[in-house]
Amino acid sequence: MSEVYFKPAEDIGPEQTQIDQIRTLFPKISPVSEGDIVAVKIHPGELGNTTHVRPVIIKTIVDLIKQAGGIPFITDTTVLYKGKRFNGVDLLYTAGTNGFTLGSMGAPFISADGLNGDDSVSVDIGGEVIDNITVASAIAKADSMIMVSHCKGHPASGFGGAVKNLGMGCLDKAGKTAVHEVAIPSIDIDKCTGCRKCVKTCPWDAISVEDGKARVARDLCHGELSCFGSCNFGAIVPPADAPVKMQERLGEAALGPVKLLPEKIGYINWIFDLTPGCDCFNFSSPAFARDVGITASKDPVAIDKASLDLINDRMQHDSGGCVNNVWGIDPVIHLEFAEKIGAGRMKYDLVRK
Repeated sequence: MSEVYFKPAEDIGPEQTQIDQIRTLFPKISPVSEGDIVAVKIHPGELGNTTHVRPVIIKTIVDLIKQAGGIPFITDTTVLYKGKRFNGVDLLYTAGTNGFTLGSMGAPFISADGLNGDDSVSVDIGGEVIDNITVASAIAKADSMIMVSHCKGHPASGFGGAVKNLGMGCLDKAGKTAVHEVAIPSIDIDKCTGCRKCVKTCPWDAISVEDGKARVARDLCHGELSCFGSCNFGAIVPPADAPVKMQERLGEAALGPVKLLPEKIGYINWIFDLTPGCDCFNFSSPAFARDVGITASKDPVAIDKASLDLINDRMQHDSGGCVNNVWGIDPVIHLEFAEKIGAGRMKYDLVRK
């Protein structure tokens, strides 16, 4: 059974700020040794997103790493969809715009998978659905890592926390494609109007319009489904089993960074601003539940299960709902696969600090 430490949102006040809570939790989960080059894995938010983890929280962690003798850098990876994080240049621009700069953090921001999202290390994981996965090189080659995850909803996995940050956020573009490729969509030609909006949305030139109808080139598609969100007519049709299959792959892929950095990752889940969409969205919707607090652990599966349970308890008390209702997806699936492959354990002991 893994320990998960918890600081409730209700305890926050002038004598105990979020910064104070981070300072209390950090020593419980820190893997940092003297001289370690330490990756601080965050999601800096897409340009326009306003509910990602606040820079002051990350600055606090950077300072604590330095006090422990580590050499920190802040990092994230490029993405599969069009936006302001598609390449390393845009990623650094967006991170800087959202407040994560050398000047504000006291540590540099590095694109973990390089300029074009192909700088990685391959690691064998031997899963049921994935044999090996490609982890962004700056993460793979770090000595240790502090992973800070904003808990929120997600249209593919139902929930995003530490496991999703490992099994998606720590991968290069090839790794992300390995998780997403089970979601390559088809076209309902009866609904397609040939408006070409999906063509403009796809960064892989995988969609064309022929005879007034869209077509998907399966050999070019990466399955990231930004086209689905762009279609106003319901003509983009993902496979019905895509959410389950993606979660299976997501859970297994989480083992990649864990295997490369054994016993050298500490996890912090920031359970505030519980938006339905992930921080990849270029906007922030109202929260679906009240703030919960901060959890911390050395086990990514345990911290996510505890975080989910805390959120569900709050939702049940307030409205009778649960996280599954947000997208109609059971997020425990990817936690089960992460546990099965050996990334962590779902059984936990919640320690309120």
